[in-house]
Amino acid sequence: MKKTCFLDANIFLRFLTGDDRRKAEACRRLVQRAVDGKLNLTTHPLILAEVVWVLESYYKLPRGEITKKLQMIMNTPNLTVADAHAFAQAVELYSDSKIDLADCFAAAVATQEDCTLVSYDRDFDKLEGIQRAKPEDIS
Repeated sequence: MKKTCFLDANIFLRFLTGDDRRKAEACRRLVQRAVDGKLNLTTHPLILAEVVWVLESYYKLPRGEITKKLQMIMNTPNLTVADAHAFAQAVELYSDSKIDLADCFAAAVATQEDCTLVSYDRDFDKLEGIQRAKPEDIS
C-alpha cells in the first residue's frame, strides 16, 4: 500500500515559487514521487486558499498566473483535493471574476448543493446562477 501524505500550504508555495532552492527541490522530488505513482498526496481547499492568499499578497502574482498554478496542482497525478469538483468550479469562478477564492468556493458549494447562499456580501450578486439572501430574508 502506498503511503499518503497531506500537503500544507508551504509545500505548494516552495514548489511553485522556488524561493528557497533547497526546499523547492525537496518539494519537487516529493511531487515527482506522486507523479511516478510511488506516493499519494492529499490536501484541502482551505490549504489552497492560503496558497492563493500568499501568492496574491506577498508575491503579487496576477490572477491569471495564480489560476494556472492552481490548475497545475489540481491536475497532479495522485494528488487528491477534498471537494475537488467544488474547488475546480471555484477556481473557474476565481479566474473569471474579481471575487476572492473563499467566496468563489462558497458559491460553488452552494451551487452544487442547490441552496441559497446566505450572506451580506454583495459580491455574490456578480456571479451568475447564485441565489443570495440576507438572514432577514429567510423565512
